[in-house]
Amino acid sequence: MTYKADLHVHTAASLDGLSSLEELTAAAKEAGLDAVAITDHNLCTPVPQRLNGVLLIPGCEVSTRQGHVTGLFLEEPLDLEGLRKNGLPQGGDAVEEIHRRGGIAVLAHPYQSPGAAPEDFDFRPDCVEGANARAALKVKEANERAAALAQSLGLPAVGGSDAHSRHEVGNAYTRVQGAGLTLSELKAAILTGNCAPVLVRNTSHLRKGLSQFAQRKRKGGLKNLAVGAAYVLYCSWLDILQK
Repeated sequence: MTYKADLHVHTAASLDGLSSLEELTAAAKEAGLDAVAITDHNLCTPVPQRLNGVLLIPGCEVSTRQGHVTGLFLEEPLDLEGLRKNGLPQGGDAVEEIHRRGGIAVLAHPYQSPGAAPEDFDFRPDCVEGANARAALKVKEANERAAALAQSLGLPAVGGSDAHSRHEVGNAYTRVQGAGLTLSELKAAILTGNCAPVLVRNTSHLRKGLSQFAQRKRKGGLKNLAVGAAYVLYCSWLDILQK
């Protein structure tokens, strides 16, 4: 059977997240997705097994010195406090912690930032995110380079929208050939490479601007609000230029 799983989604529990779990799963259902992974920033958000008919994959996006690593199919929360006791952890330490908690580790949007190079990633994840709907906002060829990295390492490539609101869910996802729609069956299919990343559309700059505004609003203060509002206008201008 073929299933569609968005393996990178943020709820309002992330500082820059805008939508509730209820809203995100409703959007996923409308987009024809079978499963979504909840990967809040440095936070293991508890999730039910299913909501709105959508399978929920427990996850977390971990910030490391080499970029972001998402842990998927976590059987228990990561020891984030231990990981971050000396500041940002090494990517390899994040991978080891994800494995200790029964999950699989994905190198997320490795080329999202200008100047990133293969030698920056001196650890081995289980998969590489070959399609991320936000990755091309700064680096147009980010997804192509990520997919090539996965191929060069002999690792499965997966896809996720990196949604920070319900409007972005399903902009990218993973097509999984699995025996059934359960956590264990999807996990096994991905680890054996029976999957492929799918980019439906790139997320607009405006959507990123709105999520950054939400983050600054939560931090509080007139300066944060002003900077956030200015960034939203800048993002809107970028979208107009690209039309």
